[in-house]
Amino acid sequence: MHKIRMFIYQVLMNLILVRHGEIFSNIKKIYAGKSQESLTPEGICQAEEVAERLASLKIDTIYTSPIQRAVQTAEIISAKLGKDIISDNAFREMEMGPWEGLSESDVARLYPEEMNIWLTRPAELSLPGRETLKELQERVLNGIKIKEVTVNRVLIVTHVAVIRVILLWHAGKNLNLYKTINVPNAAVFNIDITPDRFQKT
Repeated sequence: MHKIRMFIYQVLMNLILVRHGEIFSNIKKIYAGKSQESLTPEGICQAEEVAERLASLKIDTIYTSPIQRAVQTAEIISAKLGKDIISDNAFREMEMGPWEGLSESDVARLYPEEMNIWLTRPAELSLPGRETLKELQERVLNGIKIKEVTVNRVLIVTHVAVIRVILLWHAGKNLNLYKTINVPNAAVFNIDITPDRFQKT
């Protein structure tokens, strides 16, 4: 009798992360948070360049943060790729609490101790109304996990904080390394995820 060999196949998710194009708050180093600013002219050009870069890829689904700057970037990409976009609250910007709308210099003046923690040990910062990096990471990973069984190549248009916590998780690195990851406007990151990766979290 021939032995029956059992194989377990894991669906590989290819995750493409795109930061939105430039807004004026980025230029002024303001924590934009939920601000519904539109892209600057340069931001629009950045989004168009990203769309050209992604045009040759077979992307199954495009998700976006519901915040305007991400939606606008996603719409430009969507028009080039011929794919609809899905707004998903899991990929919105980090909740900034009392820092929302303040510049980095304002925060340094008003919250000197907290700013020092943010710059040196960001995972340890906790403020009322503000998400910790751990809370943000859990929210984002939950958003990704529920999609892994249905799609293979996913594009997510989102924000710097979201991208940083995903990349640190994927690399198995500590969230206190958050500030070491450079994510300029319209940056593109490409990572592969297998289902068992979530079991190791």
